[in-house]
Amino acid sequence: MSILAAIRAQGGDVIRKGHKFSLRQGRLTAEHVEWVKSRLDQVKREVWPDFDRFEERAAIREFDGEMPRAEAEAAAYREISG
Repeated sequence: MSILAAIRAQGGDVIRKGHKFSLRQGRLTAEHVEWVKSRLDQVKREVWPDFDRFEERAAIREFDGEMPRAEAEAAAYREISG
C-alpha cells in the first residue's frame, strides 16, 4: 500500500496547491503524522510526479542563480508548469 493510500484509509489526504503541500489529518494520530513527516519527500513524489524535477530546478536557481529559496521555488514551479 502506498503512503498516500494509507493516509486516505485513515480519512486523511495530502493537498497540493502549486508547489506547496498540506496534510488533512483525518483520523491520523500524532504518531502517524510524525511517521508521514519522516517520509515527506516520498509522499510528495506520490502526489506530484514532477516533484524531483521541481526540486532540481529550484536548487539550481537557488545555488547557481543565487536566488532566495522562496523565489527559486516559485520560478521553478512556473517553469515546470509550463
